[in-house]
Amino acid sequence: MSKTIEIKSNIKNRARLKSKIFTKSNELVIENILSKEVKSIRMNFACHSLIVEFDSNITNLNRILERLNSIFDINKVVSKNIVKNKIKENYLTSCNSCKSCTLYPNEKSWKRKLFEYGALSVVAIGVFIKEHILMTALSPVAAIALGGLSVFAALPLINDAYNDILNKKFTLETFMAAAVLTAIFGGEISAAFEVIYILRGSRLFEEYTAEKSRLEIKNLIKMDVKKVYVQRGDVEIQINLEDVSYDDIVIFVHGEKICVDGTIIEGEAEINESIINGYSQSVHKKVGDKVFANTIVDSGRIKIKVDALGDETYIARVLGEVDKYLSLKSSSEVMADKLAKRVLKVGTLLTISTLFLTSSFTNAFSVMIMMSCPCATVLAASSAISSAITNAAKHGILIKGGIHLENISKADVFCFDKTGTLTTAKPIVVDYKSNLPNKEFFEILLSLEDKNSHPIAKAIVDYGNELGFKKLNNIKIDNKIGLGVQGKIGNDTYHLGNLKLMQDNKITIRQNKALKEQQNRANTIIYLAKNYKFAGFISLSHEIRDGSYQMIEDLRKRGVKKIILLTGDDELVAKEFAKKFNFDEVHHNLMPDEKAKIVETLSKDHNVAMIGDGVNDTLAMSKADTSISFASGGSEAAIEVSNIAITNSDPKDIIKLYDLSKFALKIANQNYLIGTSTNIIGSGAAMLGLIGPAGAGLTHIGHTSAIILNSSRNRLKQ
Repeated sequence: MSKTIEIKSNIKNRARLKSKIFTKSNELVIENILSKEVKSIRMNFACHSLIVEFDSNITNLNRILERLNSIFDINKVVSKNIVKNKIKENYLTSCNSCKSCTLYPNEKSWKRKLFEYGALSVVAIGVFIKEHILMTALSPVAAIALGGLSVFAALPLINDAYNDILNKKFTLETFMAAAVLTAIFGGEISAAFEVIYILRGSRLFEEYTAEKSRLEIKNLIKMDVKKVYVQRGDVEIQINLEDVSYDDIVIFVHGEKICVDGTIIEGEAEINESIINGYSQSVHKKVGDKVFANTIVDSGRIKIKVDALGDETYIARVLGEVDKYLSLKSSSEVMADKLAKRVLKVGTLLTISTLFLTSSFTNAFSVMIMMSCPCATVLAASSAISSAITNAAKHGILIKGGIHLENISKADVFCFDKTGTLTTAKPIVVDYKSNLPNKEFFEILLSLEDKNSHPIAKAIVDYGNELGFKKLNNIKIDNKIGLGVQGKIGNDTYHLGNLKLMQDNKITIRQNKALKEQQNRANTIIYLAKNYKFAGFISLSHEIRDGSYQMIEDLRKRGVKKIILLTGDDELVAKEFAKKFNFDEVHHNLMPDEKAKIVETLSKDHNVAMIGDGVNDTLAMSKADTSISFASGGSEAAIEVSNIAITNSDPKDIIKLYDLSKFALKIANQNYLIGTSTNIIGSGAAMLGLIGPAGAGLTHIGHTSAIILNSSRNRLKQ
């Protein structure tokens, strides 16, 4: 028996697999090993296929394949004519496989799909012009060609319907396929083509948006470090990253990206861990401390004993979780599925009832055409939302789907990250005091910090330069990792750094009103001492984005129940910052998974919106009902994972987005009234024989035009 599995499809928590192992004799075995992993199992023994529906909270396709592999020893997984010999290599988000990886459609397949849909679009435009503008019927040859094209375009739908029938299921796909084929062979070819054209377009868009997000996440954690230095005995040698093993000793110095998880066994360093915890300043790490992949050594030199590599690193596991939650259905999508089932039942019942009551195939067929393509239901929301999305894009708000625009005005809890979201990521000088002359004070600061790449040092240097001061020459500098810097100019010794540097050198800090005020505000304070005596301080903070206060207040006015701060900053900084905004809750010292747990808990009882800008926010964003990223300076992962990206990072755009969502929903409800009423009237007229198949098509055109015209009001919304 072949040990090959072919993946026919994997979309929205539903996968269809094909293999010779899917036989009647293996049915019970397969059901037993997958029963706890999946929600439903359907097997088609005639074509050796298995269809599984699963919950991404519980499992994923990779795990399902591994379960099958544990029993049948699968040696190949085939998809799109590409053979992979390692199951994990195909499906792990952070794999190093090429563009042919089966979860990520390769460039050629997307070009083919876009070409096919582009060709269908050209035909659709031609048919529309001929029938509705020139008001001429298709010639027999053109009708036959269009019918053949419609059948070809409908093959995926027909194939799904065929499998459903074999498995004794009657779904919307079955009804739609029957309607399309009936329309084609009943002579209503244009109506059939319209139905299949809409379906192909919507499926292509859904697949593209989902796969693009996954591809961006995969690219993000693809390590750009190719070679590293490792210790072999008493010698440090350079090797390829792929040759690094667990328990190896890897060396990293100033400016390098750490590419493993591990424990420091020698040295100390200032490490930028904002990608992990969102903390606004570099963290001092010493022997015994843990470090993580994708963080950066701002200064210092460390030796790390490797604890985790590749897919096992913390950041890879976090983004793997993000990838899993990307495929979860929203509550609106679940409701849409229920509505589709109701449409199926009503449409089938009306069609059969019409045929039974009137004995007229034409009347029944007209009802089928009217009910088989729920254009009114689809367009009522989609046209209103699409119009609103276009309007938002003009204002620099990129919305990745209608459901996300709908959800934002339903959110009753808003969670905010701090650094980079409500504040800018760049520290700024807010105050300074010194008993030295200003010229000497800033000349010393510039001289000591000139070669330091730390963001705080750069902010001090930039501030001094703006004031017109210059650094001194002939200065001897000794960097104190995690503390600051010691320098000697002539016969004078200077210390510049944090409070611990002062304490270690027995320098007494003289309290004054200005210093106490900055300490109470939880700002970052850098102290200066001259010849072991306190000489002054300079205070820095992260600038609050213009409009942040007003945005929070406006959300409250619109009825938002809770506004919460989630940050990696320490308790003092977080609480002092929160006082300015009057947050309902403040959570500090958070790691990414801790942020996610808070959002997940809130989501059980509330509709939650999460606003952030960094990789550390992505897992929490993936758990929220709606996620919004500030794109200006934000991480690519946050932008791609988010449902909505605000390109200008303007807090006022949150309110603009909220109001646009409310207005779009109002328009959508009006459209539902237009579409539903015409569908009901049209179906009734078709049952009575007052309109035929052509009339059913014209009814679609009529209410479609009214809906689109009403939806265009969204484009005018400011």
